[in-house]
Amino acid sequence: MPDLFKGANHSKCQEAFEIQRDFFAQGTTLPIDFREAALNRLLENLGEREDEFLDCLNSDLGKPALEGWLSEVHFIRTELRLILSKLETWLRPVRAGNPFFIQPARSYIAREPFGTALVIAPWNYPLQLALGPAIAAIAAGNCVTIKPSEHSPATSDALARLIADSFQPGHATVIQGGSETSTALLDQPYNHFFFTGGERVGRIVAAAAARHLAPCVLELGGKCPAIIHESAAIEPCVERIATGKFFNAGQTCLAPDFVALPEPLLEPFLSQLESFMLATYAPHPEDLAHCPHEAHRDRILSLAPSDAHQAGTDDGLRLAPRWARVEWDSPAMREEIFGPFLPIVTYTDPEEVIGRIAKMPSPLALYIFTRDQEFERKALARISSGSVCINDVMKQGINLQLPFGGVGPSGHGRYRGKHGIETFSYTRPVTRRFFLPDLFAAKPPYADLFARLRRWMK
Repeated sequence: MPDLFKGANHSKCQEAFEIQRDFFAQGTTLPIDFREAALNRLLENLGEREDEFLDCLNSDLGKPALEGWLSEVHFIRTELRLILSKLETWLRPVRAGNPFFIQPARSYIAREPFGTALVIAPWNYPLQLALGPAIAAIAAGNCVTIKPSEHSPATSDALARLIADSFQPGHATVIQGGSETSTALLDQPYNHFFFTGGERVGRIVAAAAARHLAPCVLELGGKCPAIIHESAAIEPCVERIATGKFFNAGQTCLAPDFVALPEPLLEPFLSQLESFMLATYAPHPEDLAHCPHEAHRDRILSLAPSDAHQAGTDDGLRLAPRWARVEWDSPAMREEIFGPFLPIVTYTDPEEVIGRIAKMPSPLALYIFTRDQEFERKALARISSGSVCINDVMKQGINLQLPFGGVGPSGHGRYRGKHGIETFSYTRPVTRRFFLPDLFAAKPPYADLFARLRRWMK
C-alpha cells in the first residue's frame, strides 16, 4: 500500500479519496471502539519503530536523537495516550435546555465527524505535524489522507509504512509526491482541509477548501517576537531564547524569530549570548540539525549579515547558529527567518516597541520577558498573536492542554488534545419531542392566537 500512492497522479489521488469516502459512508468509523482500536494499533506500532524514526529524522534533517525523540516520537505518543484516555468523555453529548413553547422535549448537542480529511504536512517536524492532526481527525471519526513533505523522504517513507500497518486503506493512508500530487489532492472534495506550512501555499489550500465549501485549518507561522523589558533578568533570557531558537536549527514555527530589547541592555545581552553559544553549541556541532536542502540554506545565509557572530563553522547543509544586531528595516526583519539566525533589534521606549510590533503581521507566538506587570498588560492588550509565553519561549506550544494555532497571517483554527477533536468535528444539535398535544402550535385558524402569543412570549 505505501508504494501504491508514492508520486501519485491525479487518478491515483481520486482513487484514494473515493476509497475513503466510501469507507466513511459505510459508518465503519462511527463507533468509538473502532477509533480507539485503530489508535491503539498506531500507538503500539510507533513505539516499536522509535529507533527507525529517529534514524529517518537524522537522515532527513540531521536531527539529534534527543530532539527527534522529544519533539516528534514522544510528543505524539503522549498525545495518543491523552486522547485514548479522554475520548469517550470528550465526545459525550451535552444536554441543552428548551424554551417553554416546544415542551415537552429533550435536546442535546452531539459531536459528529465531517467525513474525509486531508492533512498536508511540512518537512521541519515531519512526524509530529503529520500525525498530530491525523490522530485528531481519526479520533473525531473521520477518514484521513496524509500528504507528507517530499523534503523529508526517509521519514515520509517510514510514515507511509506505519500508517499502512496500523489502519485499513479506507480509514487512513499516506500519499507521497511533490507539488503535482498536492494539486491533485486539492482537487478532491474532501470534507476538511488541514495545512501546516508557509503563507503562499496556505492561500492555495484555503482557495481549494473554499471551492469545496469545506472548513480549512491553516497553521502558518510568522515573525514571533521576543521582547525583553528593562526589568528582566538577562541571563535566563539569553539561555531560554537561545535554546528555543536553535532547537531544530531554528526551523520551528513557534521559535522566537527576533529579539527586541532596550538599547542599554544590548551589550550585556550580546556578551552573555556569545558566552552561552560558544560554551554550548560551538563544541557540539553534532547536536545541531541541518537545513533540508541548499535553497533553504542559501536563503538563511542571504538574511544574515556578513559580520554576524556565529558559534562554530558551517558544514554543508548544517549552518552554525549565528546572531547579529540589525536595524528594524533590514532584510532579516522583513520575512520569517525559519533557520539558525537570530536578529537583534533595540528600542528606546517601551511604548515604541509595543506600537511597532503591534503594526507587524500577527505572529504565531508572542514572547515577553519582564517583571513589570504594567508592561506585560500593555503588550498583551495591544499585540495580537496566536499564543503567548511570558518569561520563556515555546512552552505554551508543548502543553497538550492548550490549543495550538495562529491568528490572521499566522493561520486560523486550533488543534492538540481536546481542541483537535473539536476542530475535526462539528456540533450537531438534536431535539426529541413526544407524541403529546402541542400546546403552542402555530397553525390556522390564527384568530386571536397572535395576541395571546405576543402576550405570553414577550
